[in-house]
Amino acid sequence: MNSKKTRGWNSYLDWAALRAGAYNASAPELWEPVFVRSNDAQVSTTDFFVTVDARSDYAYDPFEQAYNDEYRVNGAPVEAFLLRKHKKTRPSNAFETSIEVLHVGALSPRSDVVRPPMSPSSHSNPVPAAIGIIDDGIAYLHPRFQKGLGQTRFAGAFLQTLPALTNSGLELSGADINGDLARLASSSEDEIYRTRNAGLYDPLTRNGMRQAATHGTLMLDLAAGADPLASEDAAMRDVPLLMVQLPPEAFEDTSGVRMQTHILQGLRWMIHRAFASGLSDELVVNISLGITAGAKNGKSFLSQQIKREIERVANHYNGSKTLELVFAYGNAYDDGLIARAALPAAASASVSVALQPDDHTPSFVELRLTDQSAETKPKRIEVTLTAPDRTSATRTLRKGRHVTFFGTPKAPIARLYHTAACEIWEGEKDPAFLTLAFAPTTSRKTEEALAASGLWAVSCRNVSSAAMDLTLQVQRDDSPFGRNTGARQAYFDDAHARAWNQELHDFSGLAPTSALTNEGSNSAFSTVSHDNVHTVGAAIVRHHEVTPARYTAQGADWSGNVPDASAIAETSLATAGVLAAGTFATGAVRLSGTSAAAASFTRHLVQPAQTAQVSDDFDRLGTMTVLTNPSIKGERTRL
Repeated sequence: MNSKKTRGWNSYLDWAALRAGAYNASAPELWEPVFVRSNDAQVSTTDFFVTVDARSDYAYDPFEQAYNDEYRVNGAPVEAFLLRKHKKTRPSNAFETSIEVLHVGALSPRSDVVRPPMSPSSHSNPVPAAIGIIDDGIAYLHPRFQKGLGQTRFAGAFLQTLPALTNSGLELSGADINGDLARLASSSEDEIYRTRNAGLYDPLTRNGMRQAATHGTLMLDLAAGADPLASEDAAMRDVPLLMVQLPPEAFEDTSGVRMQTHILQGLRWMIHRAFASGLSDELVVNISLGITAGAKNGKSFLSQQIKREIERVANHYNGSKTLELVFAYGNAYDDGLIARAALPAAASASVSVALQPDDHTPSFVELRLTDQSAETKPKRIEVTLTAPDRTSATRTLRKGRHVTFFGTPKAPIARLYHTAACEIWEGEKDPAFLTLAFAPTTSRKTEEALAASGLWAVSCRNVSSAAMDLTLQVQRDDSPFGRNTGARQAYFDDAHARAWNQELHDFSGLAPTSALTNEGSNSAFSTVSHDNVHTVGAAIVRHHEVTPARYTAQGADWSGNVPDASAIAETSLATAGVLAAGTFATGAVRLSGTSAAAASFTRHLVQPAQTAQVSDDFDRLGTMTVLTNPSIKGERTRL
């Protein structure tokens, strides 16, 4: 059982490449998005992209050049998303040594569809604020997003697709959307969406606009919806909108890796369209998405780059423009996705990972040492993995390597990866960690290796002389409702994970001796350390009382920030969630979760609502709760 050097950028991408056949002798041609910076801070933006254009193994979107033309400052490197051809090993040449790769996204075939860049309309009188949303399935024809019937509030819409380049997706202007609204006289909403999507997605792709209820539509209604004619909604109707609709594949990838690339690309597009065109002085962006596992210390690539984009806007416009982001804090409080162990030298701890039957997706567990750990190197964690049939394997790993625990190297059932630390900006490192990757437990592909469903025991032993503070996190993404990913996702279990819960009168509690914990269950997206980033928990508001919704995550001393605030997401124990717009004009849907709470808080930042101070549960509710939202249908919150 020898270890091998990992070819992929990290464990998730290597496992995905392996499953896609990218390492086979007759591998398909696949491309990957990469975020790079130039090593030469003096190279001109034009010369940089001319060099990229001359290469057959790289491609770029003209938007990336436009973004650098607008926001790059003298003496700073070029920063851009490029698309590069996937290779088993990267060649050594002048261009490869002229750039530093900060992030690699998920593989996909390269599309031959390249749409011409669009010049956004310029606005001579910016409005005070615009609201943006990055999400799944957003019904841009909905009356709640119109300023008077037939006149859209959208200043722009970006429908993303694969590969991850802006000009392979579809950008719609306000005039384009008004044209679609005019076609409603002879066509249905569904027909118009289908026509637009036909040129974007494979016919077998489960795109959200086929559903009567779409996550993005409901989120945007809570964040910015307004009656197109009612006088009491006049102020919100004057707030322009921007939207980025992520590709369906971003949600079919349960590791969340593909999603992160598209979120950052969408945010950069939105910044340019809001500020470079003079649309607004402030942009508030709602991102009601998340993943469970991660460093949760603000040092991941996504966290650091979001912070950098916020500061880029502030510096470029000398403080006259403001970018604010709102993230959902997470819904994994009692999902059994977090375990923690304090390990003195030579000590061990164990927990079981439950792989569910009929799971068509891989499962992942991250093993990370917290910032409070005296020992900082994951290579000093000895991992023993025991399968449901009691066979086991034990290993430590050097950085950047992996070992196949079960199965074969070409058809692994379970692997252990060591992902090395990666420096992103100014000495800030995304810390090293270990990942356990498991094959699906079922598949439509007869040749695919499968993991046995059941309990897989994970034992971790500290082989160093310093104490360890170790966390184990099951990786899950926040797939919006309506999405059938084929996933029945994994969770932790142990003998003490079924204690009596006095509040709920069931056995959903955790005993003090359990390795499982509710603490640190917040989303890894919620740990950007910046005053302009707001994280929001979910509150149930009833009987003059504000309490945490059962699912709303809990922060920990190792998991970044506690939530800044919370917002109404429940008004009853009998009927879950809040009611807002469905995909089509006459529909409505009920949804609970911190995603709904984040959307209500987004609205509060632009149109202040009634609030209350939180007196308890700060690590789940923050310091204040937004109590009202006029977009919630059929509900009246009273304190």
